[in-house]
Amino acid sequence: MKFRFYQLLYVATLVLTVLALVEPVASFTSTEGALSVMSNFKYTDLATSNTSFSVVALGVVLIFTGIVSLLSLFLSFYSNFELQKRTTILTMLLFAGYYILFLVYTLVLSDGASLNLDVPMLYPFFGITLNLFAFLLVRRQEAKIIAKALGFRLRD
Repeated sequence: MKFRFYQLLYVATLVLTVLALVEPVASFTSTEGALSVMSNFKYTDLATSNTSFSVVALGVVLIFTGIVSLLSLFLSFYSNFELQKRTTILTMLLFAGYYILFLVYTLVLSDGASLNLDVPMLYPFFGITLNLFAFLLVRRQEAKIIAKALGFRLRD
């Protein structure tokens, strides 16, 4: 089995997804100075110590994205280029959906508070970028194999 660079990109995407899952992604500071922290599974108001699990959908989307990214990695071992391209596109769409869902939750939960984004909020964006490069590399690898196969055609 031959190692390909896009397999490393799939692993990096998977690592970024796991890191985005375990760290808080945003914090809100109200006009009174109360601080609230939002992770991918819970929203905690630090002033009153109330915890709400209403944002669990963010974590579910990231878990599903990690599963699809892991599937892309396993498909790359068998050089199934069509399914690799499809799962890579699905991963990018799930990351984009994560940002849309985050925007909805931010608008609902902000309630006039200022938003402070943390670094793990950028991990899905880096995942989109890595998956785009992986998609282009998979396409290039597929084109190389097709060109090699067409070059050895027997003629009458």
